[in-house]
Amino acid sequence: MANPITTEDALEPRATWQVMYKRGLLKRCPRCGAGHLYDGWFRMKERCPGCGHKFEREPGFFVGAYFINFAIAEGLLFVAVMVYVAMLSQDADAPLLVPGLVGVLLGVVGPLVFYPFSRTIWSAIDLASTPLELDEIVAAQDHLHQVEGG
Repeated sequence: MANPITTEDALEPRATWQVMYKRGLLKRCPRCGAGHLYDGWFRMKERCPGCGHKFEREPGFFVGAYFINFAIAEGLLFVAVMVYVAMLSQDADAPLLVPGLVGVLLGVVGPLVFYPFSRTIWSAIDLASTPLELDEIVAAQDHLHQVEGG
């Protein structure tokens, strides 16, 4: 039989927001630090295998992750454009082919590479700003007990 949920499950100390963000940057669960949150590069598990935390806390939850991914892509493209502007200031006839290819690569491949990180970073931001409610803690514990029990 599974262990009953105790008050310690609900009252366990939360990680600091710095720890949660660091875990998010490392593609780890912001709540417990467990890894292996993805079944592939793009497919995130519904719950953390370590603590049972449900990542998508409400419908549309990961829109923030898409914004983070978009902001990173735009930042990378901005840096690429500024490098090209600096090249033009030194040589008015600087070719556009290489910077153009770099821009396309950053604009297309960058978001694909950063995608799983943006989701775990967003989960960390959300968890740091909106602590789990009791029903979420209970659901996480229930999920772990179901996985352990069979």
